[in-house]
Amino acid sequence: MSQEKKTARPQYNIEGKQLEAFLGPLEANILETIWSSKKRPITVREVLEALKKKKPIAYTTVMNTMDRLYEKGVLDRQIEKKGSKGMYLHYVYWPKLEEQNFKEAAVRQVLDSLLDNFDELVTSCLIEKAAKGDKLRVLKEKIDRTIKEQEK
Repeated sequence: MSQEKKTARPQYNIEGKQLEAFLGPLEANILETIWSSKKRPITVREVLEALKKKKPIAYTTVMNTMDRLYEKGVLDRQIEKKGSKGMYLHYVYWPKLEEQNFKEAAVRQVLDSLLDNFDELVTSCLIEKAAKGDKLRVLKEKIDRTIKEQEK
């Protein structure tokens, strides 16, 4: 039986800001730390050291949260051997999606769900929201461009 990991659909938190609309605060902070790191893959200890610069946090808290992000399909990982005889094993992690791709996929999943359940209402709300300021013109240009691409 296959134990293949699948990417979980993010739960949307209406009160969350940015990534915290899709992830818990610590999960979002860890993911942002990994995205901003120049080193990939990255260890729990390396993420811990970056997070500790902001506030105290336990190694096991970071480890468990990174494991949870792996279980949710947000991070990927593999075991890495360290030491002269490979005696020390630890996981190294990397994001399955880069920041912009993750945000786009999460927003699309939420919008798809809303449109599947409340099609015309969602469309009306988006248009009303876009009607404020110069956003309506930009929305119209995007709609026109999409229609032209679909007609090809």
